[in-house]
Amino acid sequence: MKPKIKWTPQRLAIIKYLEGNKQHPSAEEIYASLSKDFPTMSVATVYNVLEFLKRTNRVKEIYIDPEKRRFDPDTTAHHHAICVKCKKVFDIYKEIEISDLSQYLPQFEILDSQLTIYVLCSKCKEKREIKVGLKEYKCSQCGSIRTAKHKPQKCPSCGSRGTLEEFKN
Repeated sequence: MKPKIKWTPQRLAIIKYLEGNKQHPSAEEIYASLSKDFPTMSVATVYNVLEFLKRTNRVKEIYIDPEKRRFDPDTTAHHHAICVKCKKVFDIYKEIEISDLSQYLPQFEILDSQLTIYVLCSKCKEKREIKVGLKEYKCSQCGSIRTAKHKPQKCPSCGSRGTLEEFKN
C-alpha cells in the first residue's frame, strides 16, 4: 500500500517550489520563501511534506551541511560540491570512481554512496583567499583592517585601543 497524503495548497506549493530547484534548500528556506503566500503554514508542515517526499523517493536528503538538513529534488545519481564559505551546493553529474567500499565495510549493506567535495566557489575565491580560523577586524578610528584569530587589544596601524570591531564584507 502506497503512503497517501492530502494535497493541500500549501503542500502543492512545496512541491512546486522544489520542481527543478538546484539550490538544495533546507526546510527553513522553503518555509521562508512560501510563508508570505501561506501565512498559516508552519515549518512542521514543510518538514512533514519533505519526509513524505523522502519516503516516496521524490527527494533525497543530502548530508553535506552540518548546520541544516538539505533536500535535493534531483534523485538521479550524482555527487555534490559545497562551498565552505557561502555554503552553496553544486551538482556534479560526472561519473567519479569511488573504490569498492564493500571491501572496507564487509559487514554492512551499502544503500547509497555519494562523494561530497568541499570547495571555495569561484565567487568566494574572487572575493579573497580563505583564511581558516581567522577573522577580520576593522578599526573605527583609522579604517585599517587586521586579520587575526582573536580580537586585538589595539589597532596595529594607529595604536588606538578598543576601536577594533569584527568586520564582514
